[in-house]
Amino acid sequence: MPLFGPPGQRISYEVYPHPADAPPIVLVHGFTASAASFAANIEGLSQHFTVITAELLGHGSSDAPADPAAYAPEHAARRLLGLIDHLGYERVLLCGHSLGGALALRVALDAPEWVAGVVVINSSSAAGDPAWRESARQGMASMAARVRDEGTGFLRGTRLYPAHSRRLDPDSREMLVRDFDRLQPAGFAGTAESLVAEVNAWERHPELEVPLLLVVGDRDADFAPKAEGFADRLPRGLARTVHLPEAGHAANIEQPREFESATVAFARSIGYLAAPQSAGAGASRMMTALGGVLVVAGIGLLTAAIFVNNGNSDSGGPILAAPAPTEEVRSSPTPQESTAGTRSAGPANAGGMATATAGAASATPAVSPTAAASPTKAPPTATPTTRPAVQQPPATATPTATPTESPTPAPTSTPAGPYAAISGPASAAVGESAIFVDASAPGAQIQTWTWTTPAGTTRHVPAVSVAFQSPGCYAITLTTLFKDGQSRTTSTNIAVGGATCN
Repeated sequence: MPLFGPPGQRISYEVYPHPADAPPIVLVHGFTASAASFAANIEGLSQHFTVITAELLGHGSSDAPADPAAYAPEHAARRLLGLIDHLGYERVLLCGHSLGGALALRVALDAPEWVAGVVVINSSSAAGDPAWRESARQGMASMAARVRDEGTGFLRGTRLYPAHSRRLDPDSREMLVRDFDRLQPAGFAGTAESLVAEVNAWERHPELEVPLLLVVGDRDADFAPKAEGFADRLPRGLARTVHLPEAGHAANIEQPREFESATVAFARSIGYLAAPQSAGAGASRMMTALGGVLVVAGIGLLTAAIFVNNGNSDSGGPILAAPAPTEEVRSSPTPQESTAGTRSAGPANAGGMATATAGAASATPAVSPTAAASPTKAPPTATPTTRPAVQQPPATATPTATPTESPTPAPTSTPAGPYAAISGPASAAVGESAIFVDASAPGAQIQTWTWTTPAGTTRHVPAVSVAFQSPGCYAITLTTLFKDGQSRTTSTNIAVGGATCN
């Protein structure tokens, strides 16, 4: 694997074969793991993205310096940003598992101008509160001291050791065991002392400015109970949650196809990844520009089977994609778990958005988005005018620059109180499938959905796909049930085969 950074602090990375102009996704593993954490996902994600895996300092093939300060969050974030800059990407989708998820969130908080969106998988380091942080800090310090005294051998008897996991596929287990066995005491101890608890940014959760997808393995007994509270701390409408009911901590490995589908759908919903051409011109964009802010629904595409034609379900809420300025000057960023990586146990017809606040259906006219979705490296919301190189810190360096503040998003006009909303195309060709997604709010309070389409009634899924076999004007209706017992209903019309909907 190639290495990036100054001698002694180089991090290993890999760029995988990909379609031309596929936008980048950077994958970051968890504590004691390696890029092998995503080996099961490379093929699936590479059909849509330029996939880059990056290994944390002290892990995999990366250097493992003796100085614990080298592993500090601000340095870890700057290395990751430096790699992104080195590879020539203007903005990326960041995806992290466990400790890697916390680091991805930290980068998004410190340097949002570099991040199109964040995917966080089962990360207590990201979700933990101050009490968790203090407890983890003490536990990691104790374990680091023992590793320095005894070496890493005793760790094979802990649940950190991937060989104990019965949920991993054999290939992933073998690779993760191999990389665990080559952990150096300095790398383990430095990460434990300086990164696992210190990367936690609990106080800054409300500052997040980019969309976030939270992937929850429901069988992760440590993280799953924290997930809802974590999502609720983020700005309203900015995050959505996808539950993988049969997955534990290594959710992306245990349910790989579902994880990949959810990630692709998230990237499409925020306009980072173009919709497939087979979805039709109108369906390729599911965004509405409101007051300069892109409001997009999180598409719950856990598998292809989530749609009307196949069945299955999941949950999620709307995503508010923070706007970027038309002229953005990017400064050199200075970014300020259960923790294990694995453990056992633009188209012509843009869609509109229909909303309802009092049960009766109502619709707002479609408004053309301000930017077209594009499969190029830079997402559609901004084009930076400058992109200075990121300076890599020495092991003991402290940050000297303050990240440039991103502008406060312009206020968005939304209905008062809970409301139902549909995001989808206004027209489609005969024989094409159109995708309609829930854009109701507040997303964290949604209990379930009921869709009524020409194909029939579908329940418990946040998105449906409908194939129209003849011309005409068809109604799509959504009833959203909120956790407080209130329900809201809205409808939208779709003109098929050149028909006109009055």
